Formats: sequence, structure tokens, C-alpha cells
Amino acid sequence: MKCRAYRLHLLVAVSFLGAFAVGAAQAQTMQSATMTSAGGSLATGRMLYAADCAVFHLASGAGGVHFGAAVSADLQSPGLEQTYRGDDKLIMRAILEAKDQDGAPLDHPMPAWAGRLSPAEAADIVAYLHTLHD
Repeated sequence: MKCRAYRLHLLVAVSFLGAFAVGAAQAQTMQSATMTSAGGSLATGRMLYAADCAVFHLASGAGGVHFGAAVSADLQSPGLEQTYRGDDKLIMRAILEAKDQDGAPLDHPMPAWAGRLSPAEAADIVAYLHTLHD
């Protein structure tokens, strides 16, 4: 009887550890699915874009919103990547420093978001921008 109880406890412990390992692996897979290769979080990027960018560039990223003589940029892929030569650092610079792919100032009213967004948050937005397609 003592041996049978020991086996039962051992079986329960092994089952628990196996379920824990499977759950941890699933959580890691889910987390990886929301991260880009650059490490940006799509969910956070989507939230930040909706809060700070969509009013100017539209929810779709298509831009075209007029601000006097300036028109908001189209942020959809693949045009965005072509404009910024496939370099996420240049896109981040556009967000944080309001500079275009060649380092010139972007049209007003695009603000420099440095100090209001962290580099990690800018990377999250860039990750999300890559999901916007025309």
C-alpha cells in the first residue's frame, strides 16, 4: 500500500511538472508571436499608434490628412520600407527626431517624439507599422 501511494504521488508530481513545462512553452510561443525580430511589441505598438499617430496618419496608416500646406505621410508597407531603405533605425529617427530618411526635418506638424516616447516605444510603433499594408 505504501509503495502504491508513493507511485501515485510521483505520478501526480510528474504530471504537474509536465503540465507546467507545456504551459511555459506555450506562453513563450505566444510572447514570441507578438514580438518582431527587432524586439518591438506589436500589441504595444498598436496601442501607441492608435493613441498618438492614427489621428494624423489614419488608422490604416494611409495618411493624406491635410494640415495647411502639409499632408501627413503614408506609413503603409511596402512604401514605408522603401522610403527608409528598409532601415528601422531611420524610421525610429523619423519618429523620435522628426527627420526624414536623409536627415532633413520632416514637414511640420510632425513633432519629434523624443522625450515623450522612449526608444523602446518607438521600436514598438515601428514593429506595428510593418503590419500596415496598402
